[in-house]
Amino acid sequence: MTFRSFRIARSAAARGALAALLVLAGAPHALRAASKFSYEDWNKVLGKFVDARGYVNYDALAKDRGDLDRFLAAIEKTSPRSAPELFPAKNDQLAYWLNAYNAQVFKGVLARGPEKESVWKGGIFSGYSFFVGMDIVLGGEKLNLKKLEDKTVREGFKDPRIHAALNCASKGCPRLPRAAFDPEKLDEQLDEGMRGFVAEARNVMIDDAVKTATLSKIFDWFAGDFAAYEKAHGNPNGTQIDYANRYRGALPKIPKGYAMKFFEYDKGVNRQP
Repeated sequence: MTFRSFRIARSAAARGALAALLVLAGAPHALRAASKFSYEDWNKVLGKFVDARGYVNYDALAKDRGDLDRFLAAIEKTSPRSAPELFPAKNDQLAYWLNAYNAQVFKGVLARGPEKESVWKGGIFSGYSFFVGMDIVLGGEKLNLKKLEDKTVREGFKDPRIHAALNCASKGCPRLPRAAFDPEKLDEQLDEGMRGFVAEARNVMIDDAVKTATLSKIFDWFAGDFAAYEKAHGNPNGTQIDYANRYRGALPKIPKGYAMKFFEYDKGVNRQP
């Protein structure tokens, strides 16, 4: 071997070694990215069957449910409890539970018949039966929608923004997003969801003439969640009004001292006409 060919061979070997080191250095990130739980199928469902108002075309979904069934199969097999290595961060876990809840609601609506007027009444899957009596499976664990909401999500994360994210297939619910909750941008999505929720007149209406604010029934049902958040963030006597004002942005804030009332909850199915 000539001196020149030796130098070329040594240089090529050095470049190869450097490339190998770079691959190894990037491997943990690549493996982490590859191991993340996928919401691709759920994204397709939301983008295809949910409109700008958050209403669902359940009739079309019932005839084309391949993406939904694939996602349901994935969440029924895998969860943050069955495979914690896939959900290392808090937002990885919360995004999973929010997406799983909403997807299982879709499954429940289709199971009882999308033509039904409400999940709260009429038939074996109504009201209590829909939220408590209807078994769901997540990561091999059997539970129900109420347990998932109350124990796993509300108690586990203590973040009232989830009340603008969980959707129980009712018109009184927060607007269903057209994209899956993404762990990488979950805080942004939850902030946007709550801002949108309190910006809608059906959820927050101020009547200055009688000094009254009428809020979504959700603020009544989960009053303790909003008060606990306010207390934990330096407002020991904070109320649902204080929490709503946090997200009103440029909209008029509800003045202090205003009385509080609540809208009647619209339990009609959030079905596209």
